Amino acid sequence: MNFSKGYSRFYDLFHQEKNYRAEATFVIELLARYGMVRGTLMDLGCGTGRHAAEFAGSGFGVSGVDMSSEMLARADARRTFLPGAVASRLRFRQGDARSVRTEEVYDAVVSLFHVASYQTTNADFMAMCHTAATHLPRSGLFLFDCWYGPAVLADPPTVHVVRASNDDAAVMRIAEPTMRPHDNTVAVNYTFLITDWKTQSVETALETHVMRYMFKPEVELMLDLSGFEVLDSVGWMGGDLSTAHLSATFVARKR
Repeated sequence: MNFSKGYSRFYDLFHQEKNYRAEATFVIELLARYGMVRGTLMDLGCGTGRHAAEFAGSGFGVSGVDMSSEMLARADARRTFLPGAVASRLRFRQGDARSVRTEEVYDAVVSLFHVASYQTTNADFMAMCHTAATHLPRSGLFLFDCWYGPAVLADPPTVHVVRASNDDAAVMRIAEPTMRPHDNTVAVNYTFLITDWKTQSVETALETHVMRYMFKPEVELMLDLSGFEVLDSVGWMGGDLSTAHLSATFVARKR
């Protein structure tokens, strides 16, 4: 997903309460369960680099990739404030999850915060899997999360309003989802109302994000066709898959 400049501008503001450290710890522990305790990671769809910075802080060499130049600019800016040893293990580059090729091989590829669910067709998702396979050695690990189909169907998304502010502006985000059951997708229509504190002007921005919800059998099939063996599938942040988990987490090993 190539986020708009408006969305990128307020991305960190809307997710300021998100516990990136705990989420990175969950990922690191899950990788360790399958034999990876150190090494290099590709963070595919890294956004503003907050997970990537946590991985680097834990000793991993991290290559973050994202489509959005605005997101990457924020990631690079964050990198300059990190301790030198951490910053030296972290780098960012622009690329599409379906087609990027860094000409490097990593011990693991991780893709978080529903990047997989932005791959709304089988061809898109399998292209993302092929990207992961291309950058992994035999037995390398691929870990990602996605919207979990049974949870979405059991409790469909509803209209949701979030308000946030900083020294420059107050922002209200209205999310109005529309189910597309024949495509297994949800079109989330966003309205942003942005009040500039200095000028007291109000700007309105509109955009739509289409998200795919996925089911365990189809994920397992497409990973198998892409050269992976599925090792685990759990709820995001732990526990068995259930309708209480909007996000499912998959771990696969390259054959």
